[in-house]
Amino acid sequence: MNARGRSRSQGRHIGRRTVLGAGVVGAGAVVAWKVFGDSEESFATPPERQRAWTYAMDGAAAGVSRLTVSGGSLYVTARGPLSVHAVSTESGRKRWVAEVTGGKQGDATLGPVTVAGTTVYAVAEGGHVNAFADADGSRRWASEPLGGGPPAAPVVIGSTVCVLMRAETTADEAGGTRTLVEGVLCGLDADSGRVKWRAGGDRLLLADRSRGRLIAQARDGDGLSALDADTGERRWSLPKQDSVALGPKLLYATGTGTADELTAYDLSTGERRWKSPAPPKESANAPGAWLTVSADGRTVHACDGGTGAVYAYDATTGDRRWRITVDSPVTPEAASGGAASGGAASGGAALFLASSDGFRAAHSVGSGFQNPFSGGGRKPGGYVTARAASDGRQLWRTESDDCTSAPAAAGSAVLVAHTSQVWAYDARTGTARWRVTGEPGAGDVPLVGDGRLYVVTDAGIGAVRV
Repeated sequence: MNARGRSRSQGRHIGRRTVLGAGVVGAGAVVAWKVFGDSEESFATPPERQRAWTYAMDGAAAGVSRLTVSGGSLYVTARGPLSVHAVSTESGRKRWVAEVTGGKQGDATLGPVTVAGTTVYAVAEGGHVNAFADADGSRRWASEPLGGGPPAAPVVIGSTVCVLMRAETTADEAGGTRTLVEGVLCGLDADSGRVKWRAGGDRLLLADRSRGRLIAQARDGDGLSALDADTGERRWSLPKQDSVALGPKLLYATGTGTADELTAYDLSTGERRWKSPAPPKESANAPGAWLTVSADGRTVHACDGGTGAVYAYDATTGDRRWRITVDSPVTPEAASGGAASGGAASGGAALFLASSDGFRAAHSVGSGFQNPFSGGGRKPGGYVTARAASDGRQLWRTESDDCTSAPAAAGSAVLVAHTSQVWAYDARTGTARWRVTGEPGAGDVPLVGDGRLYVVTDAGIGAVRV
């Protein structure tokens, strides 16, 4: 798990060379950074893979927003009207469609859905939480409006649905920030939607389920707190952190300010266990290094957005195992975690990086962006590369065009979005194997589940087997 202590989208400058995504095969985690670079070589376009199915919903007009896979179903949130579509991942057939109450129809933001047991939870901007039966989409309850800004994905811990409505800020004339919308953090009863507790919220919500706690920037975003999920009571707190990642027993964080330090804290007590030098920042005001923890919990990776430094640490002791520098400056753009199996590059585990020579929004459906791969081969502006997870050495590098997503490791393939297409690269050799027309959902990382890749198209949602 990983998260930012604050938003990077406000006032952020995207540099010309930026690390956006990395994936680990063997260790099982997927890390998301993007590297911007140059090249004068040309590349060939791989064949297009036939879709297994298409779920028609007029994607551009419906405002397809988020995609989630769970238990043999794909859940799609959309605007116009605000709704959740449940689709069979096997056949692409509609299971049910449910309208989300609350929020401003056609304009409000819908966060990713969360599936827990037999219930699907969806939240609309303004704090309207809806609970649907997964069997048929019937509404079980809808909460009172909680307030706040754009929603994060709900977190279900025990009998409590924890909801974060992010704060919204803007720069003021004095060089500081001004709050436009106060953030809200609430715990709701999972059976009824009744509000059990309420606190100020900011931009961070992680689950420590083994201890029944939330890790959140709460209490007006003044610091990092561990809260009892059932009561909202604070168990311990830390100063405000920039980047945070959770392991099985420890929390890893880079603080704000001038100190280039990575610190590990005990999740039970909040006590510091170790401290190690972090990748240096480009400036005192720059965000700290992005953090991810491998699925086996043994390694912490840190990538700084300004200097291009990537470090790997022993998660238990904090000892640095290796460090490399990629094309700089680098700006972490997204992250994704999850299991990756098979397709390991030589030497076992591999870390994948995607690169581009300029920033392009991943959501270009109907936006007028030209497909960079139309017309066959052309001069590339980025690359996809694999680094050995053991020591950071380069295993392979394949030139490509602009990469507009973090890589996703899926079996023997590494999936990367290139504006309006997703390409599959061989995880062992880096050879481009196939491509599909479409884009990832709002998470900007190709979504894979139940052996399929899901993409957003003008027609709706497409699925291809991987």
